[in-house]
Amino acid sequence: MSNQSLVDIPPPHAAIFRDGIRHPALWLWDSWTVYDGVSLHLYCLALNRTARDGTPIMPGDRNNFPFHVRHFVSHDDGLSWSDLGAVAQPGSVADGADERNVWSGSVLQAPDGGWLYGFTGLRSGTPDRKFIQTIFIAEGDLPDAVNRWPHEALSCPVRDYDSIRANGYFLGPEQQLGWNTGEDGGPILAWRDPYLFYDGEGVLNAVWAAKLGPTVPAVARASIRKEGGEFILDHLYTPITLPDAEQFTQAEVPKIYRDDASGVYYLLISACDRLYEGQANSEVTMEMRLYKAKTLDGPWTPFRDAGSRLPELDGLFGASIISVARLDDALIFLGPYTENAGPEKQLTFAAPVTVKQGL
Repeated sequence: MSNQSLVDIPPPHAAIFRDGIRHPALWLWDSWTVYDGVSLHLYCLALNRTARDGTPIMPGDRNNFPFHVRHFVSHDDGLSWSDLGAVAQPGSVADGADERNVWSGSVLQAPDGGWLYGFTGLRSGTPDRKFIQTIFIAEGDLPDAVNRWPHEALSCPVRDYDSIRANGYFLGPEQQLGWNTGEDGGPILAWRDPYLFYDGEGVLNAVWAAKLGPTVPAVARASIRKEGGEFILDHLYTPITLPDAEQFTQAEVPKIYRDDASGVYYLLISACDRLYEGQANSEVTMEMRLYKAKTLDGPWTPFRDAGSRLPELDGLFGASIISVARLDDALIFLGPYTENAGPEKQLTFAAPVTVKQGL
């Protein structure tokens, strides 16, 4: 990426963060979490608030710079956080899947004790095609470092164009993949944000943001196997459709959680109603939505009778569920504020929020 040398990745911040995370050096957004049995780990996208020459980087300009994935840890269920620094940055996948940038993401502990890291990579493309997205999985021995990168992407819209479309997903014309101005008049390509999880049979799965049309959101799902040291997409399922998808245009940063006690699956998405690239942020609604189902094949229904939207999380986007508290039928969420939250809160993390099912 041509401006990669123009931004630094600061070392871990020494102070403990409480009541959320307002990092003095970094903009933070999107999130995924994992519990290792002792501590809660938080990962998010991060970018220095200033360029190397001291020029401020504004939130709306962040796609002009390379991101990194930041790692925080909490020993008190998210009430306080320590900054552990960067765990990933662009340019690590051998086939160039992440040459331009690295996006969200998930981390999962494997049965053998190792750690799996799911990422979105952006290929280099051309100046007018900055958003060619890929899905890939890296590995680590610990939850704080990636030390084995793949040779190629797990799924790539350029390489796998025909097979992706054959499974019912929308991709714009091949020559327009990754266009800055969007797909066929809608928002940019959606083939991003892989979330890794094991299903009830112990099979490794991933879900990620996808589309059925230029402005029709969906969630992709695939089963994954490891072969010859590389992760292979074993089966790309038909799109997960959502019962109220007419209310938004993008289902971003999807996450699936399974309540082991009941067997119920929860699907959390960050929903956005952007109609086209270049639309003013003041015209765009960003909100968290939650669904549930008895099986991964659905049908998916809203979390509450009143609908899927979680008003308790208004102002947040890219949130995660950090706890399922069944005794009072509640879920605990952690997430960052959107860039529309005002100068003090934008692209910082809120304190944990409890959401009860019956409200």
